[in-house]
Amino acid sequence: MASRFEISPERYRALTMAALLALAAIIVTGAGVRLTGSGLGCSDWPTCEQDQFVADLEFHPMIEFGNRLITGLVSVAVILAVLGAQGRRPYRRDLSWWAWGLVAGVIAQIVLGMLVTKTELDPRVVIGHFLLSMVLVWNAVVLHHKAGSASRPYSRPSGAPDGTASEMAANQRIASLRLTQVSLAVQTAAVGVLVGGTIVTGSGPHAGSTEDEPVERLPFAVSEVARIHTAFVYLLLALVLVFAWM
Repeated sequence: MASRFEISPERYRALTMAALLALAAIIVTGAGVRLTGSGLGCSDWPTCEQDQFVADLEFHPMIEFGNRLITGLVSVAVILAVLGAQGRRPYRRDLSWWAWGLVAGVIAQIVLGMLVTKTELDPRVVIGHFLLSMVLVWNAVVLHHKAGSASRPYSRPSGAPDGTASEMAANQRIASLRLTQVSLAVQTAAVGVLVGGTIVTGSGPHAGSTEDEPVERLPFAVSEVARIHTAFVYLLLALVLVFAWM
């Protein structure tokens, strides 16, 4: 019986890829909701309207309700990632923790999705909803990467003198430290780009609703926050070039 629940590392990595693709897909459908002005296509949650669960066959309600249905697929993919982590042989505790991180994030996203509807697209809630999606994608990328890797301790090249091996190890540590520092700088700039982009959008006219549904916006001048966002974009591009050169 136990063997039925055991899967190989290769199959588990395929499950993590499915979870990653599902989490990326719902970002695309969420963008579709915003770009089509369908954010208030359903006025209630979890039902589309107070007296009906399924949306009417109208453009905006169907776009919003379709995005909600994708959440079900994401939930299934994440649950499979958790179950797969338990059945993977050999078992690895770190993969289980990263998989459970996806579960926690999806639950938080469901709550935020409800608040987005209840607050009628409050930009602060919408920003949190999007940024958490980015965190979930990051979590899924790390999980997928770890599922395909195994720790390998450094070993001295065969035939290399002790002094040469020590020098090689020291050079590797220096190079690794520099790469880590630049990598952290790239990640920090990327976070700035993401957060800055959400503030620009939250301050601008495109709230994700139709023109006859006014929505509160952030109290910032779009031109000013756009300049800050652009600066982060240029910084990120420069750091990526440095990272690639290294």
